[in-house]
Amino acid sequence: MKKIIYIFRHGETDSNIEHRMQGWLDVPLNSNGVAQARALAQKLMDVRFDVVYSSPSSRALDTARAVVGDQQIITNGDLREWNMGDFCGHIVRLTDSPADTPIDMSGDVIYAPFALLSNDDYVPPNGESYNMFIARVRKAILDIVKNSDGNTIAIATHTGVAKNIIKQFTDIKWPRGGMPNAEYLKLKYDGEKFTLIDMPDWLSSPF
Repeated sequence: MKKIIYIFRHGETDSNIEHRMQGWLDVPLNSNGVAQARALAQKLMDVRFDVVYSSPSSRALDTARAVVGDQQIITNGDLREWNMGDFCGHIVRLTDSPADTPIDMSGDVIYAPFALLSNDDYVPPNGESYNMFIARVRKAILDIVKNSDGNTIAIATHTGVAKNIIKQFTDIKWPRGGMPNAEYLKLKYDGEKFTLIDMPDWLSSPF
């Protein structure tokens, strides 16, 4: 059975403005994020969703509520952002300096070796590796499209999750800057593969 999936990112938070890692921290929408969520609702006002899923993080869940109103929302913990553990809440700067090893986690700004954080098997303290993250996202999306009733599905989530859906299920390269707050992408699932529908401007931007 063909299914249409709308995947949208939450509205803006103060941590987005400050370039802080959020991960599993429950950071709420700021006033601009609330306005962005309402604007997204206007964009999607003519779409009837048969089922709605959301990350349990309030910034995603409140964005979903703005879009679908009183419709039931199913929270799914596997739709949460990449869990960067003790890095969350901090501003992280990548460095190549040996002096930044071991990592000093005590300050507001953390200097972390690029080689370490770019290792897909590296597990941050109290977090998950990138490979653990992408496996979680893959399982969540496949479970949703294979087991959900209805043909039109909404998923409210985070930029890291959206990025991995694109990377794992389409041939599209990820654009510089990532998915903007309160933007969406639309996919078709035919029972075997995903196809991107209506390429958004932010996704077609060059590197």
